[in-house]
This record gives sequence, C-alpha cells and structure tokens, in this order.
Amino acid sequence: MEVFSKIRPISLREQVAEEIRTAIIEGRLKPNDHIPEIALTDQLGVSRTPVREALILLEREALVVSLPNRGCFVRAFNEQDVGNIFSMRTTLENFAAELSIDKLTNVDLDRLQSLIEVQHSYVEKNDFKLLRSADMAFHQYLVSYTNHPMLMRSWQEIVAQVAALLYVRAEYMGNYDEYLAIKDHQAILDAYRSRELECVKYENRRINERVAEECKAAVRHVVNRQLGGETSPASSPRQPARSRSRA
Repeated sequence: MEVFSKIRPISLREQVAEEIRTAIIEGRLKPNDHIPEIALTDQLGVSRTPVREALILLEREALVVSLPNRGCFVRAFNEQDVGNIFSMRTTLENFAAELSIDKLTNVDLDRLQSLIEVQHSYVEKNDFKLLRSADMAFHQYLVSYTNHPMLMRSWQEIVAQVAALLYVRAEYMGNYDEYLAIKDHQAILDAYRSRELECVKYENRRINERVAEECKAAVRHVVNRQLGGETSPASSPRQPARSRSRA
C-alpha cells in the first residue's frame, strides 16, 4: 500500500523565484519597488547565482523588469497591460471550456461547487490570502482538466500577473465586495452544468471584462499617487467584506 507521494525535486532557483513571486502577489513587494540582489542573498541565505536566475525567470513571467545599470524592479502594470492580460485570460478559459464542457463529470462539478463553498468560508473569515488561493484554484481546476500542455503553460504564465493585479485592486478598492467572485464562479459553474458552451463563454467574457475595468482603475490610481494625485480610497485599513446572500 502506498502511503506517501513522491517528492517533487525543486531547484534552488525555483525556490527563490517562488519566494519573490509570492511577495509580489501578496503585496509585500509593490509596483516599482527595487529588488536588490544583495538583500535577497542575505535574507534567503543563498548565493547570488540562484537569485539572478530567479529574477531572470520572473522577468520572463512579466512580474519583474530589469533596467541596465539599475537592477531589477517589480513591474508596474499600465492599462494596456491589464487589457492584454484579461483578454488573454478570457481566450484561455474559453478554450478550456471548449475542450472540457462535455467531459466534466458530476463528480468534477461537485468538486468545483465545493471550491466555491471553501471560497465563501474564507470571505466569512476575512482571510484574503487564502481567499485568493481558493479563487485561483477554481479556475486552475478547469484549465488543468483539459490536460492540454500548451494551454496549461500559457495559463501559468499569466496567472501570477492576474494575482498581482488583484492585489493592486484590493489596495485601491478597500471595501471591495468579495462575494462578487463567489457569484461569478457560481454563474460559470451553472453554465458548465447546463452544458451550454456559449453561456460559459459569455460568463467568462463578462467577468473578465468587469475585473479588467476594476484593475485599470486601480493602476490609474497607482500612477496618480506616484504623481502626487488623488488620495487612495484604500488609505484606511481594509474593512470586512460586505455580506451578501450567495447566488
């Protein structure tokens, strides 16, 4: 009887990249922040080689930018970036639907429903870190189900950018109604249950377009703040998510 699963070997470069990636996604490293190699080597207890390799990897993921003679900085998204990211996300999620809508079993659909319930529990607990993970897990399930290597790789390339943008949105919209995501996921799942491909595509497009507009407003605010513009509506501590009955 097998009791343990096999350990997946992770290179030092990947471990360092994951630490930096998580810091960006969780907002501990903010847009335009400098990422000094020496500080990273000291804090992570590694040599400069895996740090440099990790930064190159994160630059490929479009989370970091490297400037000659200045070093690496956290990427600051602009409105065009946001539009590009979410339009690509829509395309990938709709392609995933084309591949899987007739193959998902009732067990799969029930699993997706349970992910929505988990997400709801995190909203109730105001655990926004785990909430983001549960949010992405819902979409990851649908994409991974296709077992399409190129689709999954393309999804992985933008998912961290999406997560980073959602943090920027959360900072800007301090009272954002987190129950909206639950309602969105329920609408997507209901469309999958109906086996109506066009309904799934409509929901994916509608939701991504709305979230893109929210994120565009957030990145506009970041630019204005850097230029000494308006005060952030999120300048006060984040308030608990507004209660709303689920769809």
